[in-house]
Amino acid sequence: MVAEQEGLREGERKPMFYVYFVGTAGSGKSTLVDVFSRWLREHEQDAVTVNLDPGARWLPYGPDVDVRDYVSFERVMTEFSLGPNGAFIACADLIASFAEKLKEEAEKDNPEYILVDTPGQMELFAFREAGRAIISTLCSERTAVVYLVDASFLKRPSSLAASLLLSASVHFSLLKPQVCILSKSDLLTKKDREVTVKWFDNIEYICELMSREENALLSDFSRNIMQVLTELESLTNIIPVSSITGEGIDELFAELQRIFAGGGEEFVDVGPFRVDEYWY
Repeated sequence: MVAEQEGLREGERKPMFYVYFVGTAGSGKSTLVDVFSRWLREHEQDAVTVNLDPGARWLPYGPDVDVRDYVSFERVMTEFSLGPNGAFIACADLIASFAEKLKEEAEKDNPEYILVDTPGQMELFAFREAGRAIISTLCSERTAVVYLVDASFLKRPSSLAASLLLSASVHFSLLKPQVCILSKSDLLTKKDREVTVKWFDNIEYICELMSREENALLSDFSRNIMQVLTELESLTNIIPVSSITGEGIDELFAELQRIFAGGGEEFVDVGPFRVDEYWY
């Protein structure tokens, strides 16, 4: 019945969408994965959650696929006599070797959405070759990244410039369509949220605000960053999202649908990857 309603032939697989949640430590990735997965299921969308953080002690959701079943952070530390940072790097490389198994487990029931919760140490996933290996394997023809800008960072315009530069770096590294959201928007007043959104609608306005900052070097640097991002067309609308109030969840879903329907940028294959080609 469902297949007939969706125009699928018998035995034909439904479109499968991968959504990676990326952001700095504490930006709210896991909480948003929990809230968004429940929102999808409440709206009759099949969703599978994937945890890629081997060091997670607790998660707000029960992951359907858990990398901790394959890679043990504590065991890596003990067996290789590594400190926490070294162990996370080793774990990232090990996870890449299990990417095919993770993909098989995530796709076995043919879900519509596969939500991937990435490690809190963003640089291990976004900027190492292991991360690119994972996302080039654990993906479908329709894969997107949701980048979380922590609202608590936006105390002044120059902080936004730094956050957006990091977002652009992730975009450049992973080469996937990207949605930029303002996480924890409930921490901001309604006026502050409106002002932040206005920054994206009028780049000249935010550059003017940056020029008023007391530190001249920081002011000039921030404005130059915004100009470069504008030239690279890396500035997109930002969606205020709160996992507490539910604000922005509808808009996030709509933006992902727009991308998956072909209204976004071209999807890029980062190419094949060999384990012996890791960059250290």
